[in-house]
Amino acid sequence: MPQSNRPPSTIDEPTAIAAVLHVTMGTENLAGEPGTGPRVGQVDVYNLPHVDLTTVRGLIIGGGVDQIFLERNRDLLIGFVTRGGRIAVMGHALTDFLPGLGVWRKLAYTGPKDLAITLGDPHPVWDGVDPADLSSRKGVTGFYARGYVDKIPDDAIVTTRIGRHALPLDFVYPLGDGQVLVHGGNDLTGWKNDPNTSARMTPQLIDWLTQR
Repeated sequence: MPQSNRPPSTIDEPTAIAAVLHVTMGTENLAGEPGTGPRVGQVDVYNLPHVDLTTVRGLIIGGGVDQIFLERNRDLLIGFVTRGGRIAVMGHALTDFLPGLGVWRKLAYTGPKDLAITLGDPHPVWDGVDPADLSSRKGVTGFYARGYVDKIPDDAIVTTRIGRHALPLDFVYPLGDGQVLVHGGNDLTGWKNDPNTSARMTPQLIDWLTQR
């Protein structure tokens, strides 16, 4: 759900500049996590307009950040991508802070098959990932996502699908000289420590974000 604005002047946490910045609101922080190395830094979303992105190649927008604030800084995000950057958007995009994010729709589900994940077009982030590891976590379905994304760009590739009707879930599309990845569910980075193939997504996401 979009959140209310908070003045950037109230934020004084240091920003770690790296090839990939994890944009958060004081929640999960990938910087310093095993496997991320020096490639990942962290920035509070309210500090983002004050960060020099010249050497940054990719942004991970956490699912819990203030989307109203992101929309107010839409030109900054569009400029970053169109110049060749890559952005991975986590969670339900409910404001138009980037063109092409589509419209998130909640699924009407009655059982596990309605939330089962299948792979779509090949993509490096999901390389080697068994969709069964995404469909069920500790015996429970629905952790990965409980909805789908409608009205996605015509030139997008759909990398995962959900449910009996294989509706679009994860997708990637070009924007200017860069690319945007949209995941309409819980943050992909939340699987980084799982004891199965789903743990591959975080390092592979970082690899993809650092490419040009």
